[in-house]
Amino acid sequence: MSMNKDNPFQTLVRNLVYLSPFFFPLYLLRFQIYGLPFTVLEVFTYLLFILWFLGLVYHRINFFWQKPLRGYWLTTFVLFLGVTIGVLAAPHYISLPSGEILDAQRVALGVWKGWVVAPMLYFAVLTQTIRSSSNLKKFLRFFVYSSALVALSAYAFGIFGEGITYDLRLSGFFESANYLSLYLVPPILFSICLIFQRIGKPRLKEYLDLSSLVIMAHALFFTKSYAAIIGVFGSLILYLFYMVVKKRVKIRNIIVGILLILATFVVIIATQINTSKFQQFLELRERSSSSVRLEIYEISWALIDENSIIGIGPGLFQANYQTKGPRILGHAPMEWNIPHSHNVFFAFWLNAGLLGLLALLVFIVFAHLRFTYPLIVFWGILIHGLFDTPFWKNDLSMIFWLTLGSIVILQTYVNPSPKKRPVGIRKRLAPRISKRSRIRE
Repeated sequence: MSMNKDNPFQTLVRNLVYLSPFFFPLYLLRFQIYGLPFTVLEVFTYLLFILWFLGLVYHRINFFWQKPLRGYWLTTFVLFLGVTIGVLAAPHYISLPSGEILDAQRVALGVWKGWVVAPMLYFAVLTQTIRSSSNLKKFLRFFVYSSALVALSAYAFGIFGEGITYDLRLSGFFESANYLSLYLVPPILFSICLIFQRIGKPRLKEYLDLSSLVIMAHALFFTKSYAAIIGVFGSLILYLFYMVVKKRVKIRNIIVGILLILATFVVIIATQINTSKFQQFLELRERSSSSVRLEIYEISWALIDENSIIGIGPGLFQANYQTKGPRILGHAPMEWNIPHSHNVFFAFWLNAGLLGLLALLVFIVFAHLRFTYPLIVFWGILIHGLFDTPFWKNDLSMIFWLTLGSIVILQTYVNPSPKKRPVGIRKRLAPRISKRSRIRE
């Protein structure tokens, strides 16, 4: 049966995909089914995938397998294989310095199920369901608006005396202000992309885009995450340099854009320069966020050196950090409760082994085969990921696949705008003859 554009089954799945970003924060709602732990986000994702799969079985939905989609899917399988091998190779138990015995296999399986398998199924449905530029923009607006609600909820928590860390950073319902900043960077950049694609008179959705951007940017500022701020501004500057190379915009406009970005960045730094957090950021010898990160990187690299092929197993960084960190450093680490390696490349290597790192590098190469505006968001994730750990968390993994999926959709289903064919030299040198002169002849 050939699929009609207005197929009700396809429309239902697409509408559920549109609404899916509102479920991202619901990974915090946990429950058990016959002793197995689940989150609301996981269950929604599984049901969405089952519904889509039934559409394939009963020929209500067509399956697409053209380039470059198949390359991304095959690379996703490589990542899946790397994480699965890490789960199988993980120790059954790890004895922690506190005397607690960690069920490492259970932790690794939980990460495999919630952070890897469910988001990958979501990526599969997303890249099969959204197949046009207009539908993608509609979907991304749902993501932006849902993220603005996350930012607003963070303020609501702050008003009631919750969601503020000990060092007065906005965290909302997340455990850490860094988690809120990791959540907000991609929708902020998507919002900027949507605003600058506006054509004609602004309508309600453009005002909503702008309002969402202001709300999220304001919340991001109060997370006081310098890595997130660097990620946002770094990706925008990269985009301006891309425009220079491609000569898409006048150099004068590019210079103005760079100056505006740098001026905004300087103003943000000026508001922080006298704060204790900024002083700690520059401190490398005493205990500070920067010196702690250097210890994390040293331990991470040593763990990679010892487990370079299969990694240490998904979700087991903190256990390995606590048990092996003192031996690697020669002294006790400044911080004990470090769940991640604070670097996206280290995180992929440690959680999914060499196959995981290879998959990430292939994704980066594929994403740059043809420029699409979600690539700006991908840059933001990677730049932020030099100092923190996107992906290896329920909601952040969904956002990673959402961003990559947006790139895949535009590369696969949307043809690039046709380039003007250069005029040949003979045609340029030939004398121009008007229609009037031809008539006279």
